[in-house]
Order: sequence, then structure tokens, then C-alpha cells
Amino acid sequence: MPSTTPERRIVLLLILVTTAAFSLYTLRDESWRIRLGALLAFALFFWPMLLLSLADVRERLMAFFHAGELIRRPRVFGLALVLTTLVALVALGLGQFHWRSVGACAVYLSLPAILLTLRRPSSEGLTWPDALAVLALWFPIEFEWLPLAEIPRRPGIGLDKLVGVTWLLVLFLAVRRLDIGYTFLLGREDVKRALVYFALFVTFFALPLAIPTGFAASSARMRPLSEIGVLLLGTAFLIALPEELLFRGVIQNLLVRRFRAHPLRALALASLIFGLAHANNPDQPVWVYVVLATIAGWFYGLAYMRTGKVITAALLHWMVNSYWGLFFHG
Repeated sequence: MPSTTPERRIVLLLILVTTAAFSLYTLRDESWRIRLGALLAFALFFWPMLLLSLADVRERLMAFFHAGELIRRPRVFGLALVLTTLVALVALGLGQFHWRSVGACAVYLSLPAILLTLRRPSSEGLTWPDALAVLALWFPIEFEWLPLAEIPRRPGIGLDKLVGVTWLLVLFLAVRRLDIGYTFLLGREDVKRALVYFALFVTFFALPLAIPTGFAASSARMRPLSEIGVLLLGTAFLIALPEELLFRGVIQNLLVRRFRAHPLRALALASLIFGLAHANNPDQPVWVYVVLATIAGWFYGLAYMRTGKVITAALLHWMVNSYWGLFFHG
């Protein structure tokens, strides 16, 4: 099914807005060499995350990687080599090149590719190669094992997360051919459902649990206007969208396919995994964070199940994190 004109326009608008914001807020004090290198990195490794929401792009990638039911493995590993080379060139341009990073990137891209190209094509639900590929993509970023460059310099936007999300989408959408309902074209009912779930979560779970336990307290002052735009965009595209693509689009999706007769069991398991993923945050009481994240994950997953669109879950996730960031920061 080809992408619609509104979908293409939305993706183009998102590319323009995010690139302009990145240039304005991140690159204004940098030299021209750093600016060019950072913009190239942003285009190479962030734009694909948006472009892969278009059915046309995904279908071309699928055709590139598949010959009928057979996976063209040399092409998968060839793309991994190209990405590794681009990562090395970008790091060189930003003055952050290390051979150790190049080797780590090559291993990082190759391991999940091996796992997914060796799986049985007939297995639709979650398999052990799927689970191991998810862990191979997730853990190196979660625990900062992947020493890639940051743009425009350290500390900055980690290239590891951008590369990881791009490769996750390539492998699961184009190689694994998993339909995750990835489109930025939302209807009124999608937005309405996200708003309702946001109100329910904040009113009956987040505030009653977070404030009495000291997990959060309302801020005495509002953030400066200059910070709000950066906070909202960063929350949307560096936190909410990547996490929903992983936890709902891939993990919950595969669990639902595995436990078709028990979709709520799959939802609960995916929510628990999402909650436990927040246990390594040292700045907050761990048990409260895990419980809140698990409950939030239930609502995110419910939004995904009810609409079939991962962006609905990402929108809800963005609402929750933005509300917290705006009114409950220290």
C-alpha cells in the first residue's frame, strides 16, 4: 500500500522542524566544520527513523532484502558495513574517531542481523532469535556499552541511540517484515484515546503514587520559554518515539502474536518489561519508578492495542513525560 500524500507531508514537516531546531539550539556556537559534520550525522541517522514510517520506503527496503521468502543476507550485512563506515566518517568529521568505536559498531550491527537472518521465516510470533536480537540492540544502548560519537560534541546527542533505532527499524520492519502500525497520520479518535489515557494515568496513578512517596514534587517555577521547545522536541523524538518503537512496536507486538489467545497477558508482560527497564535510574526511588513505569506501560500498550498505531502510544508517552518535565522538574 503506497504512502498517502498527507503522510508524506507530515514526515517532511517533521524533518524540517527537527532539523531546524537541532541547528538552532545545538549548533549555533559551533564551527562550520562541526556544524556540517553534525548536520550530516543528523540527516544520516535521524531522518531514516522518520522516513521508515512511510510504507513506500519500507516496501522498497523489503524488496531489496528479500527474494520471495528468502532473505538476501549479503545485502543485510552490506548495509551494516555501510552504516559502520558512515559512523566512522561522521566520528572523524566531529573529531571523535576511535578504532575501538568502529569495531564495537560493526559487532553491534552484525549480531542482531545474524540472529534475525537465521530465524525460521514461518515463525510469526516471538522466537528466541527475536528476543536475543532485541536484547543485542537494546542493552548496549541502555547500559552505554557502545562508545560511539556524540553530536555535535560530548555531551550531546548520542549516535548510539540514533544508530540503534534506525537498525531496529531496518531489521524488524524490512528484514523481519513485522507490521507495527508505524504511521504519523493519526485520526481524531487516536488523539482522543491518548488524551483519555493520559488523564486516567495522571489522575489515578501518577500523582497519587509519586507525590506521597517523594518521587516527585511540583516545581516552584516554570522552565524558561527558551527551554520548553527543546524539551518538548527532545522528549518526543529522543525518548517517547524510540522507546515506543522498541517496547510497543516490537516487543509487545511480538508477544501478542505469540500469545494470540491471551492479548492481555502479552500486554501485562510487555508493561512489566518496560517497568523493569527503568530500574537502573539512580536518581529516583527505584521501586516507585518501576511501578509507575509499569502502569504507564500498560496505558501505552493499551493505546497501541486499541488503535493499532505505535505513534498513538508515542503521543501518550510524550504527554506524560512532557507533563512531568514541565511541572515536576527540580
